[in-house]
Amino acid sequence: MKSLLNVFSLLGQTGDPPLREIDAATARAWHERGDCLLIDVREDAEHRAERIGGARLAPLSRLEQALPSPAAGAKAVFLCRSGARTRAQAGRLARCGFGEAYILAGGIAAWKACGFPVERD
Repeated sequence: MKSLLNVFSLLGQTGDPPLREIDAATARAWHERGDCLLIDVREDAEHRAERIGGARLAPLSRLEQALPSPAAGAKAVFLCRSGARTRAQAGRLARCGFGEAYILAGGIAAWKACGFPVERD
């Protein structure tokens, strides 16, 4: 039987703090209150085509250069199209220096499924 520790190991490498997943409603509420940064890790063309208003772009291909500098104790919610990329890169994202870091479960697809607005070019 797998322990919960093994299940959560998918969210980070040994020694990395695990990233917790949050739902779109929670992410939206935090974002609207200014309680978090939404950080979109998709590539430029994906972000231009469709994005959550106010989300900062920091593509995984150049994450370290594009990531905003975290303020002390800042909360970040990382997102991609479906959540797969953020889960796969959770260890790397956990090391970005934010006080709290989360993954948007289901990504922008879950955001849209809730009827929340997106911007398009």
